[in-house]
Amino acid sequence: MRTVAGLVDLPIAVCFTLEGDHARKLASASELARDGGLEEVVPARRLRLERARIVTHVGRGPAAPEVALFAAGTTPLAVATLPIMAGETQLATVLLADVRTRPDLAEARRSAALDDLRALVEGVLQPPAGEPITASHPIAPTPRPPIDLRHHSGSQRRRVGSSQRAPRPDPVTGLPDRAFVHLETERRIERAAVMGQGLALAIVSLDRFRRVNDSLGHALGDVLLRQVAQRLLSSIDDGDLAGRRSGDEFIVLLDDVRAGVSALQRSDRIQQAIREPFHLDAHEIVLTAGIGVARYPDDAPDAATLLRYADIALHQAKNEGPGRLKLFDASMQQTARERLDLEHQLREAMRSGQLSLHYQPKYSIATRQLVGAEALLRWKHPQRGMISPGRFIPVAEDSGLIVPIGTWALNEVARQCKRWSDAGLEYGRVSVNVSGLQFVRHDFVGTVKRAVRAASIPPERLELELTETIVMGEVEQAIVRLSALRSLGVRVSVDDFGTGYSSLAYLQKLPVDVLKIDRSFVQELDREGLPAEQARSLAQAITFLGHQLGLDVLAEGVETPTQLEQLANVGCDEVQGYLFGKPMPPDAFERHVRES
Repeated sequence: MRTVAGLVDLPIAVCFTLEGDHARKLASASELARDGGLEEVVPARRLRLERARIVTHVGRGPAAPEVALFAAGTTPLAVATLPIMAGETQLATVLLADVRTRPDLAEARRSAALDDLRALVEGVLQPPAGEPITASHPIAPTPRPPIDLRHHSGSQRRRVGSSQRAPRPDPVTGLPDRAFVHLETERRIERAAVMGQGLALAIVSLDRFRRVNDSLGHALGDVLLRQVAQRLLSSIDDGDLAGRRSGDEFIVLLDDVRAGVSALQRSDRIQQAIREPFHLDAHEIVLTAGIGVARYPDDAPDAATLLRYADIALHQAKNEGPGRLKLFDASMQQTARERLDLEHQLREAMRSGQLSLHYQPKYSIATRQLVGAEALLRWKHPQRGMISPGRFIPVAEDSGLIVPIGTWALNEVARQCKRWSDAGLEYGRVSVNVSGLQFVRHDFVGTVKRAVRAASIPPERLELELTETIVMGEVEQAIVRLSALRSLGVRVSVDDFGTGYSSLAYLQKLPVDVLKIDRSFVQELDREGLPAEQARSLAQAITFLGHQLGLDVLAEGVETPTQLEQLANVGCDEVQGYLFGKPMPPDAFERHVRES
């Protein structure tokens, strides 16, 4: 596979192709780009954590890159790929990009500019005799092994034989690779247009598949992917096509789809097949999958748009939780545009100081004395005013911005603790929320240590809040990180406890200090009937469990005296909520403490 990065006015950091859970570097534009800290092979998830502009699906064809990283601070408004051909063989792809709108880029393949580009890159494609191929010269294309038809159903074997080119099999599942599926999508759309038929494209994304790799190892993870591939083949109709996209994602082309209900019914059949238990050695694995579906011609007029709309539908399905199925509609595109606009504004908010922290007090039930506060992120937009965390936090998570935002919040909390200590304020300890993306970073503990040392505060003043889902997601790694934090002297609380799927066997091993009862339980405490009884029983059970493990128990979202009384009756230790104080800016919190 060969790729040449062609420059217009914009520096390109590096181009990658996705190979399962990893991404392989294909080409880079400069020494600066190659020395930017990205290895030849990196975990695919790392790409979205890089401080660079990422453009995915920038090309098509066997020599096209799948991901391009552009220099941080730049936004490419025009991206196009041009194939460099030798007869019927594609030697390479020239990637063009510009920070300006350039409709002429898409027209370049039909102009004399292509001949000029071929001349420009000829020396790279064919290095001078005797000169070794280095990092600045893309590697030669590798031969494509024939697909092993034993991995495919009869209908899929027939489809392989009738395709314009033989598919290159995915090395793990044996399914056709994404490049072949994309080409086949274009071919089938052309056929559907002639025959007056419709088709649908479904993207199938396994939920929480990474936990299988982390707990059972990548070898068994690959076995599971092969079993999923077989389930896909057994659940689709003759004439349909299944391929592997990357990692834990698959693409399915559903032929002869005339209405949305047909696409949904056939996609639901796939979902139900995946829900059936899988067996790996002595392990029984239950999976769910999110599926996004888009249709031709109802939703999209061409293959590229069809794929993009299916991606948007998948994103919506994933946002609603595991095991969801979504059919694209126009409102999703508007939502996607709004999220992208909000992401751009959030980046500006980070640069211009629009983000701040408010502090909500925590109190002891027994003594009614202040024991600390929770730092909560706030965004005051210059035109739109206060933007709800429920709107911008998910965008920050999806875009990876939550990592730099979280690091800033951690350091700001440490600095605020120092200011209050210097002012003689008895504020207890301050907790700050930690995202899953932050927690899994290899340097997270070092980031916490540097924040504490830079602010010159006792580590006991700081508490980190992690959701139950985060700490139970990768338990063994979580135990290592949490133990390091405890050695540092920092307290850790498990937020939203009771809403996830904690294993008691693992919970007793976690070096944490506090369990937080989720506000959804607390809100039921002052209602009548069965809901209140169930909420009281849950609060009592969580409190008992916490105390048996030697942990403090805190309830959040306490708003009424009745809720407080019920929590006191079950033995809860601490509370926070509007009954004691709303989140407030640092100066208002200081006044609150001095007056209480």
